[in-house]
Amino acid sequence: MQEGVPTARDPAGAGAVPSQRPQRLDDDDVLTVDELVSWLRLSESTVLRLLSEHAIPARKVGHQWRIRRGRVRDWLDGRE
Repeated sequence: MQEGVPTARDPAGAGAVPSQRPQRLDDDDVLTVDELVSWLRLSESTVLRLLSEHAIPARKVGHQWRIRRGRVRDWLDGRE
């Protein structure tokens, strides 16, 4: 069998480069509330309360919160 040739078991072909980029934990990543809840391991109500009190640095885009991972790291470290 030739490497890189699609088969029934490996439709992309052995050694093929995946089309999705690997998920990285960059400081520039923009998180949703659900992602922040999961990352901080807090309840959604707690995260929403902290966001509305401006305790966690974030921006509202329309009716949805957007949070930069790096800003939350700084906040957690007491630098924000």
